Amino acid sequence: MVSKKKKNKTSTDLLERFRDVKTDGLPEFGNYGKPLEMGLWVLWVAKEKLDLRMLTAYEIADVIVNVKENSIDARAIVNAFNRAKGKKIHIHDVGGETYYEIMGPGKEHLIKKTSGGSIAVYYFEAEKRYHSKNVLANNILTGLTGEIKIVDPYCSDRTLDILSKARVKKVKFLTRLENLSERNKNHFLRELRDFKAEHANVEFKNYSNTDIHDGYIISPDVVVILGHSMKDLGAKESFAVVFDKQTSRNVFEALVENFNRRWKSDVTGPY
Repeated sequence: MVSKKKKNKTSTDLLERFRDVKTDGLPEFGNYGKPLEMGLWVLWVAKEKLDLRMLTAYEIADVIVNVKENSIDARAIVNAFNRAKGKKIHIHDVGGETYYEIMGPGKEHLIKKTSGGSIAVYYFEAEKRYHSKNVLANNILTGLTGEIKIVDPYCSDRTLDILSKARVKKVKFLTRLENLSERNKNHFLRELRDFKAEHANVEFKNYSNTDIHDGYIISPDVVVILGHSMKDLGAKESFAVVFDKQTSRNVFEALVENFNRRWKSDVTGPY
């Protein structure tokens, strides 16, 4: 077990880092009021922004109390995590001490709970392409579960780079190669062949009709509307809006229906 003295020293360092951290691209802590969601939020910030893969319940509670000024103790965090269903967190035993790590379903859970349970908005600043790419891959795509369906009429190497960073099980990607010059199209297809050798879970199809314009991502429970093509995200100011199907079931079902219809119709591939 880690001594009380060591815990206090570790938490002091952690508090200083949490007070200074910028959480842009992540949901706001104020959206959550229960131990599970508050604890998951701390773990997400620690993992994504501070490069801390895992924390103890003591450290999580210390951040919530001393940085976010919400009353809670480590036991409440432990109980909440023990009751959590699915694979929201992974538990590590390090030298007899229990550590917690947020996983993809935990991130998706927080997205669903945002603003009363359904909507999250991610803001991408202009001229921040690298940061935007990481937010999309690590904060949005990695948090989705099940088969992912993506419509994006413009592709490039950067699209493949984002997909390689996102830990998703299966992807169906619908694009429009006619939007690329012949040179860029041939280059992309060459890169795609190399990409597919290492990512057999990602399937591309070319949709030649002109009726796809906006980019969006669908999981079994969540839709992400992209204000920019994945390859251009961060070049200019834009947003990504994430909502679950309970928020707007009609929109969700329409997008799924349109994707399935296009995937089966006038397409070439798979690539």
